[in-house]
Amino acid sequence: MQQGMRDVCIVGGGPVGLSAALTLARQGRSVTLLEARDLGYVEPDAMDARSIALSLSSQRIFESLDLWDDLRPNCAPIRHIHVSSAGHLGMTRLHADELGLEAMGQVVEYHLLQQTLLIEAEREPAIELCFPARIESLQMQDSGPVIEFRSEQEEDLQCREGRLLLLADGGQSDLAARLGLQRESRDYGQTAIVANLRFDRAGDGWAWERFAARGPMALLPLVRDRYALVWSLPPQQAEALIEAGETDFIEALHQQFGYRLGRVREVGRRAAFPLVLRRTRPLSGSRWALLGNAANVLHPVAGQGFNLALRDVSTLYDVLEGCSLDGDPGEALQRYARRREPDQQRTLAWGNRLVELFGNDLPILDHGRAAALGLLERCPALKCEVAWQGMGYGSDLSSLMRGRP
Repeated sequence: MQQGMRDVCIVGGGPVGLSAALTLARQGRSVTLLEARDLGYVEPDAMDARSIALSLSSQRIFESLDLWDDLRPNCAPIRHIHVSSAGHLGMTRLHADELGLEAMGQVVEYHLLQQTLLIEAEREPAIELCFPARIESLQMQDSGPVIEFRSEQEEDLQCREGRLLLLADGGQSDLAARLGLQRESRDYGQTAIVANLRFDRAGDGWAWERFAARGPMALLPLVRDRYALVWSLPPQQAEALIEAGETDFIEALHQQFGYRLGRVREVGRRAAFPLVLRRTRPLSGSRWALLGNAANVLHPVAGQGFNLALRDVSTLYDVLEGCSLDGDPGEALQRYARRREPDQQRTLAWGNRLVELFGNDLPILDHGRAAALGLLERCPALKCEVAWQGMGYGSDLSSLMRGRP
């Protein structure tokens, strides 16, 4: 069965793909979104849910799309950030009120973000959702993509044609390979442990970043007095902690983090995933573009993966404004690539510098790390600059980031 021509075909139905679909639908585009998984909603146990950190720029984008009011009740604000290096006195603190802000970011559980975006997409008549959809073939013609796929609802092979293809299906997609794109990979030699925790005391809007020679640890506030843990370690040590009993795991956590929030009282299911840097280039062609992890898979140390992806979406919105997809959108997509490349390179380099500076146990660097954090703490102008960079306002401010749809 073949449907009529769509303005945009998006492959990938996670938060990035759904955000792109909603953004372009707000622009008056017709969108077909294809996702291999069944997006039916299943609520995990509160202690097992995975989370995403939203920077201030991401919040502004969702506000501009009239999505923030639905997301806000499920978000925990980040009002303070404490950064320290294990075994050293140097540390720095960032405070939202010193920047004239209510919060520097928010933390939302992944399934709640996904559910909110999916419900809104189902309400949007300009969006066609196809899931689960197994793509059988992808052909790029002069007029745009032609995608053949199978779904559980239809036995016959289905076809969708579009004027623009967006890949938002993650760093492992084989569709990028079908387009002949080049992918670079770098193994960080670390594995991230993620879990939800509950301490003796609530954190009152504090986020913690604790660097150690073995790898960084981040604790982000969640609603209902929980914390999301992201702990990066060498693979063998991470595997040992995944298999360790709960008491041993808690003791190892306290050895690195201390007792700033009292003792850990509850630990959710622990999960682990290897940390690999991936970059796929080029970012765009005559009728296609990459979004999010399809273009860049980052180290989680700075919590910028989804935020970088949402800035991709907001820039795409700007370059396509007023652009007729009936003609050749190649020039607009070239502007997208030119605008996004500096932000992507800067964000990637910032994360790599953090990993290299604070994840290296060379004694000569010990005092330098402590001194750098101490200097940052005593320099308000520098702290302000670091904070605004982390909130996504380094450069290339899109209209959605300014709060002007």
